[in-house]
Amino acid sequence: MKTATATWITYNNYGTLLQAYALQKQVELLGHENVILNDSQILKDYFAAKRKSASPAQPAPVSSRETEAERIKRILGNLGALPRRLLARTDPERYGAPYEDSQKACLAFKQDSLNILDVSPAELSGLSVRFDAFLCGSDQVWSVFDSIFNPYYYLDFARGKKIAYAPCLGTDKIPEETAGKIRELLLDFSALSVRENVSARQLSEITDREVAWVCDPTLLHDRSFWTDFTEKIPVRKKKYLLCYFLESKPWYFDRAKALAKQLGLKIRLIPSRWEHLRSQYVIDEAVGPREFVALFRDAAYVLTDSYHGSIFSVIFEKDFQYLLRFALDDPASQNIRVQSLFGRLGLEERVVTEHIDIGQLYMNYAPIQAELVRFRAVSSDYLEQSLT
Repeated sequence: MKTATATWITYNNYGTLLQAYALQKQVELLGHENVILNDSQILKDYFAAKRKSASPAQPAPVSSRETEAERIKRILGNLGALPRRLLARTDPERYGAPYEDSQKACLAFKQDSLNILDVSPAELSGLSVRFDAFLCGSDQVWSVFDSIFNPYYYLDFARGKKIAYAPCLGTDKIPEETAGKIRELLLDFSALSVRENVSARQLSEITDREVAWVCDPTLLHDRSFWTDFTEKIPVRKKKYLLCYFLESKPWYFDRAKALAKQLGLKIRLIPSRWEHLRSQYVIDEAVGPREFVALFRDAAYVLTDSYHGSIFSVIFEKDFQYLLRFALDDPASQNIRVQSLFGRLGLEERVVTEHIDIGQLYMNYAPIQAELVRFRAVSSDYLEQSLT
């Protein structure tokens, strides 16, 4: 069967690229051909049209407006590019080269390891005669936040068999008007699943259909698969505390320094923000998706606020702590994905806040892996049956 997947592929985010790779490999292992549709031009055109159609005389409904937290995050994100460029100019060897080399490694990974089909918005409607089935997912491609919501990731262009594998809505708060849009978009899906249990219940109510709860694509593959994935990356023999933070909160680094001292480990920081490039702990070498996974493979202990950072810690059975990234009352919170996975695998005690520590430093992986094997089997069976 010839299949095509609509997922995020434009941005060089480690979790995004690795989930796309994992889903494509699983579909191929099940005996089907697969391409990932390049969403670069589709995203550009969609949001350009959205901005053009916006009318200042008719403001968006309150529930779909950009929240203050989203606005601040967007502004700070845009400002972040300027200091990075300035840093790169003042000290290109330290700041510019590692960042650019990592970007190049991500682009090389997409070119060498992913089967991607370039497609324009005008070509989307003609894809249904070329493919037997379409998939969408994973990651937060079904985000209900108005700044991200895009019908393309609901396969609105496709005809025939549509399969949702583990998309994430991003939050457990679905605006009423968005729920109506989702209902219409999912009417002709052959198979529905999501990555979070709360979302599965919500979409079942919205669509009056069974919606499966399945694991992130990266968890469809076991430790041996990801070890083979990193086989060309030399093993790091020196022990280290691996830190991978999507934010740069001061208490993160306070926790890292205290833990490194307690364990007698050197800190190695995978940079994800421009501020990290100035840290004494930053890894000053190219980190592409394979290097990213290898850093988890070889770590002695992991500290992260990343969903996929937690996943690769579990896959390689690393003792780790998850730093709670979003406050419980944050309207832009993405905690739903961590709460769902951690609840399923019994990892709730691994969550750390600025004022609450974990109970046990080290972990017993026997029950965690037993449940992961069950979750993986259910998820793989869902995907296989959906493609039948």
